Amino acid sequence: MTRRLIFTVDVDRDANIHIDGQSAAGSTDRGQGTAPRFSSSEKGLASITGLLDSQGIKGTFFVEGRTAETIDCSCIGDQCIGFHGYDHEDLTLTEDLSTVMDRGFSAVRDNVSKPVCFRAPFMHTDDRVYDELARLGIGHDSSAYGEPGQHIYDVGSVTVHPVAKGRDRNGRTIAAYLWPMHEGKRVPQDYIDLAFSIPDGELLISTHSWHIFESIEKGLFSEDAVRKNISDVESVITGIIDEGFTPSILVV
Repeated sequence: MTRRLIFTVDVDRDANIHIDGQSAAGSTDRGQGTAPRFSSSEKGLASITGLLDSQGIKGTFFVEGRTAETIDCSCIGDQCIGFHGYDHEDLTLTEDLSTVMDRGFSAVRDNVSKPVCFRAPFMHTDDRVYDELARLGIGHDSSAYGEPGQHIYDVGSVTVHPVAKGRDRNGRTIAAYLWPMHEGKRVPQDYIDLAFSIPDGELLISTHSWHIFESIEKGLFSEDAVRKNISDVESVITGIIDEGFTPSILVV
């Protein structure tokens, strides 16, 4: 029996939102408009990589192209690197898809490291996106949800690693994205329970780097709330490892 914990992080613009009439995403308006911001993402990235370093484990980071060009990503070091579009576009609605994919791939390659995997913004993919991944030589994707313990599967030449989505102890839907925990709607034990339900295979846990420092609904977090967010992420990781999972990365 093999149980792997794959901790993944979307590194993109702060509190990203779709803007009607444009393909590029913006950031939630904090009184200065919806132009993309990156400060929470950069600070959150440093906090998460520091946590992983202290635990002696590696994560998988899906970096948006423009974010890679804007913030200091040097703290990522030798983690597993993927890309995440260029401007957090909905790629299924993008006409010049090849240009956008090339731009996102190149920005991450030139500013961080050559990407070996991919996650689509908003988790939106279609056959065109998978064809582009094949063209770029990307063989691993994590842009889908699946039942806990669902094994990886192939779309053409691309292997898909689903993010777990199941039911909690009260029968409510729970996905393995940690944002509800950062928003105060979930506790670490909920994600540990999700891990307990997986007898074999991968468990992908996901978060956004910016979500350590701010919430779409509540705005910027206090220093105490930031410390709690970091502590909660650590509790999720250590709790799942204690359930018998081996920390790993998406592309070994």
